Amino acid sequence: MIHTHGIRPDLYTKIHKFDSFLISTQHNVIYDEYIINNSFFKTKVIESIWKFALTNKDLVVSIGLTASNYYQKLLPNNRIINIPNGRTIANDEVYVCSEDIRKIKDLKERYICIGTCTRAIKLKGHAQIIRALPSLPDFCFVLIGDGDYIEFLKKLAYDLRVDDRCLFLGYRKNATAYLNLFDIYAQTSYTESISIALLEAAAAKKAVVCSSIPSNIDVFQESEVVFFNLDDIESLVQAFLQAKRAKEELEINIYKKYQTEYTSEVMVEKYYTMYKGLINGI
Repeated sequence: MIHTHGIRPDLYTKIHKFDSFLISTQHNVIYDEYIINNSFFKTKVIESIWKFALTNKDLVVSIGLTASNYYQKLLPNNRIINIPNGRTIANDEVYVCSEDIRKIKDLKERYICIGTCTRAIKLKGHAQIIRALPSLPDFCFVLIGDGDYIEFLKKLAYDLRVDDRCLFLGYRKNATAYLNLFDIYAQTSYTESISIALLEAAAAKKAVVCSSIPSNIDVFQESEVVFFNLDDIESLVQAFLQAKRAKEELEINIYKKYQTEYTSEVMVEKYYTMYKGLINGI
């Protein structure tokens, strides 16, 4: 049994012959991910190459209902099953840089802290948070993560005169340890399959504001998170205000959902059942 993740191993197991069950887990919706930073033509070329790489797989695993529907249309002759991501974060006390703690707590003495732990790339939509801050004078924003969009975000914060309420700490190996320092977690992505960062926030029992993209709606309901419409800054402003008002209720509800459906243990059990089914010819 060979289980691949990503376009290169998918292509390798397409070109070479193996006397094994071939499984691929798709961690994205190919078209939606690549169209953010590429032309329509380039995106369709990538999608076609990846489709070719998947056509010989005995099983393709999607990690959300939206992704499952996409791959069923893309690969009508393949068997597609849906196994959502799971994520368990350590409950042990993890070291956080004392200087980072000081900077965040200094902001929290004056503001409600919106935080996120993701790569700083266009796809993640962080600019929307910064554009909302002028209408949220009681809020600040902390980003844990680095990437090619970080300088753009810093300049945007400066141009909007909210740079004194933004803290860009860069990459931190133990990013999840910072979750407890946030009042509200923001997931503002333009596309995801199932966001690991969103599951980590749920595991940390955080009130969450997230984009109303199909993959997020697949995972949580309105009683568990507050949704906003992409690139609608007023919608985002109202979402943060609602999360502030309903913070305790949101924290309880999202954690209940996480425990029943999105822990690593739940995911592992589903994969184990899948492997047994393949071996037994189910």
